[in-house]
Amino acid sequence: MNVAVVALKQHDRATPDAGRPPAGVACLRVTGPLTAVTAPAFRARIRQAVDDYGETRLLVDLHGVTAVDAAGIAALLDARRVLEAQTGGTLVLRANAVVCRALRDTGTYAAFALWNGPGM
Repeated sequence: MNVAVVALKQHDRATPDAGRPPAGVACLRVTGPLTAVTAPAFRARIRQAVDDYGETRLLVDLHGVTAVDAAGIAALLDARRVLEAQTGGTLVLRANAVVCRALRDTGTYAAFALWNGPGM
């Protein structure tokens, strides 16, 4: 799994772009499997984004995720809990078909806000 934290530029809300997340939202891009092997690293990156960078509004771009297991779902739920515990904290997922199927199959789909970005 490859995880990269990318701070997004502020965007002018007067000219919305359907391909960009809202202003003031940091982006965490995840590629590869989100499984029992990689879930601890994902959790650590979420906590680092909150603790080190003060990010409380986070878009997790899962478009490059190739597999998700129960540990991956648990890590996503934990990320939501960590962010929502912060004042103004929000977690939004940009999910591909693999992630959406895993969320539906586990009954956790409704637990997450999904962003309909490019490629959805």
